Amino acid sequence: MILHKLLPYLCLLLLISSCATFKSNEVLGNRIKITKENLHLVNGTYENNDSQGTGYLDYFWGSFFKNKESKFIYHMELEENPCYNITLKVIDKKKIHATLFVNETFIKSYIIKGRIKNGYFEQNRKGYIIPAILLNQYHSSKFRIGLLKNNNVITDSKKIEFSNYYFFGFIDDNYSYYNLEHQKI
Repeated sequence: MILHKLLPYLCLLLLISSCATFKSNEVLGNRIKITKENLHLVNGTYENNDSQGTGYLDYFWGSFFKNKESKFIYHMELEENPCYNITLKVIDKKKIHATLFVNETFIKSYIIKGRIKNGYFEQNRKGYIIPAILLNQYHSSKFRIGLLKNNNVITDSKKIEFSNYYFFGFIDDNYSYYNLEHQKI
């Protein structure tokens, strides 16, 4: 009976302690610290660096890839791997407008809301919890943009996600990508 009363507190403690953070990553020597005065230097179009694989495309440059966008890209008649380009335009010190193109075809446009923190533009944490009888799911993710002296940008992203299906154990879907350099076009 005591375990039944402690279970909600235990779950809350687990969720609080498992948020995605950027505490342990190496800082590049050729990075420019972003401030509100030089944030406009991020403006431009960048070719996405997919050297780490395409596993993180479900959460791409601070936005979720929706099913209709994935299907659209899948059904494009491409002779080779798609070339993802992202155009960034600073709106103000808390918002960056991002536009995604695949092989020069418009896919989606969205606003990255965040703040300048530790010399990066860091997106506000994205998270959700789905408590249900058959499926329980927790998601927490962070994304940030850094600027290099060669006018390229670097991105860091981290996602913590786990699910529990009624008859099965926990399924983890976690990743971290640090200092992923994207070339300015």
